[in-house]
Amino acid sequence: MFHSELFTSSIASGAGTFAQINYPGTVHVLSQQNNGVQVSVELPNIMFAAGIGAHMANLRLQANSMLPLPYISLAPNNRGGTSESPPRVWDFSRSMIPLIPTEEQDVFATQNSGGAETQYVLVTYSDGTLTPIPVSTTVQRQANLISPVGRYISARWTATATLTAGQWTPVQPIFDQALLAGYYALVGARTMSATALFFRMFPQKSPLWRPGGVAVQAYDQLDPPNQRWMQQGYPTVMGWGTWLTFYQNVPPQVEIFATAADTAEEGEMDLIYLGGQVTQGL
Repeated sequence: MFHSELFTSSIASGAGTFAQINYPGTVHVLSQQNNGVQVSVELPNIMFAAGIGAHMANLRLQANSMLPLPYISLAPNNRGGTSESPPRVWDFSRSMIPLIPTEEQDVFATQNSGGAETQYVLVTYSDGTLTPIPVSTTVQRQANLISPVGRYISARWTATATLTAGQWTPVQPIFDQALLAGYYALVGARTMSATALFFRMFPQKSPLWRPGGVAVQAYDQLDPPNQRWMQQGYPTVMGWGTWLTFYQNVPPQVEIFATAADTAEEGEMDLIYLGGQVTQGL
């Protein structure tokens, strides 16, 4: 189980001078503590971090529980108006960073533009485990039939919402093809719009954690490897386990953080079909 939050603020130039990147950005879910986040009792581990800034140099994660060791400083990061390809990200999903619930956790960064500049950082928090896919994904043919249960699909969606610059904007995805009635596990995702930086899923049922990742702005831009259940150029199934589950008639919304009022969005949801159980939307 995991959940993504945004930190963003303008900081002065200075490649070796760390300045705080404030939380919340917009539409925050976890509690604020000073200019940082109060570590959740349910999600007390850092699973993933990604920084984007036109001249971002270093990214630093800070919390008192990290001492007396030095704070975790991360480089390289994404320099420019979007994530680079391949993206510069920090994936701790196989060895998460433990924090103490209710302590303050802060984000600092440096940049060397020569003037003040806004930086953007996504941090993903976890309960410490990757939720396994609840069915076998090794699907075999039985007689002349292939069961859909356990099969992987990448379902493409589009939307035409007008995003709000500098804020999380919820978008309702419209799938190219209707999903087979039943129950699905979301196991990876890709989201694209002209100025999108990050995205997260907004489930229509509990738990209301919003797992997310790095968005892209071009068709040939790569996603972080574990953000997809399968990705071109990586020979094995990777992923972050099950992000959330949903019935086909109540798919999650997609929240997008973009820097301009984009009006066209699209993406793919990596899904595993779990079975034919259904429920009515409320």
